Amino acid sequence: MKRLLSLITLLALGVAACGGTTGDTSTTSPDAETSTTAAPQVEAALLSYSLAAGDEFTYEVGLDQHIEMDASGDASVMGEEDVPGAAAIDLTGTATFTHAVSDGPEPGTYEVHITGEFTDVAVTGTVDGEPVDSADAPDFASLDPVDVTVVVDEQGNLIHEGAEGEDPLSGMLGGLGALGGGGGSPAPGLDPGQFIGPPFPDEEVTVGDTWNDEVETPGLGEEPIVTSTTSTVTGAEELDGSEVLVIESNSTTSLIEMDLAEFFAGMFGAFAPEDATAEESAAVEAMLDKLQFLITVDGTTADSKTWFDAAAGIARQSETTSATNISMDMNVPDETTGEMAGFVMDMTLDQEITYRLLSGPTA
Repeated sequence: MKRLLSLITLLALGVAACGGTTGDTSTTSPDAETSTTAAPQVEAALLSYSLAAGDEFTYEVGLDQHIEMDASGDASVMGEEDVPGAAAIDLTGTATFTHAVSDGPEPGTYEVHITGEFTDVAVTGTVDGEPVDSADAPDFASLDPVDVTVVVDEQGNLIHEGAEGEDPLSGMLGGLGALGGGGGSPAPGLDPGQFIGPPFPDEEVTVGDTWNDEVETPGLGEEPIVTSTTSTVTGAEELDGSEVLVIESNSTTSLIEMDLAEFFAGMFGAFAPEDATAEESAAVEAMLDKLQFLITVDGTTADSKTWFDAAAGIARQSETTSATNISMDMNVPDETTGEMAGFVMDMTLDQEITYRLLSGPTA
């Protein structure tokens, strides 16, 4: 249960992060006639990240989640007997993440190895009407360690990502690296193991300028998963003695539907005995017709704010909020009896993640 819920939750948080092609990036400036507040005088510049092999950055990471879950049916089909029927959980945690930089596979690209673990976690809420705390929190409220390597270019565009020891399920589910249990995601994604900061356009920008970015991620069906992001430099200020640009981003990720029934039908069918009688074969076919395994992630929205030090080429601080809904509808044969067993789950997740640079070559 913990593993599967971890996989689908990370799908919702990091699906925009799994590579793909970036669409045209356009930059616009605000209409001066409609502006009511004079923008700070900041010289336009081509924004980029300062990365070099051997660099190591340390971030303090804060996490605040609210999870609500409703489930019904036979939880044993997921390998667990004690899945709650209803839960409302608030989870907060802090961690220190390390971003170690090395040369990427192509000139102008860099590998960023991200590691960290939430060891200071507090849980409150209710499970099936009974109060819970950190000592007896359900499995789905736990946080796995993050160990992921992302490849980015100097503009912060994600070239590739994947978790260390990536789970084979990630290939089955469309190659979505975030399913590996700690996949990285580009800003404004919400997986804690992400490269911090938005992708930048390949032209100069200043306060008031806006640009758009679009990433397509291959899905299980014919339609790709599309994440669209709009970023705006909204101001300039001083942070911890450094001049920074304040960049606000909004992203939307399209509806995701993963119908795994066909995959599992093929898997179950492969185990059917070759010398099966006509009656046995008919029973198998009847079972496969009833098979259902559908995971749906509603269209997800995320808002982020990044304090970017243009002179040092590093995000000094970032905060991101998001909201999404995940549902699962299963009807699969019971391991013991062979009879069809159903399980339905609906989960909503509201989350905020904050990052603050603690140390690094340009800190």
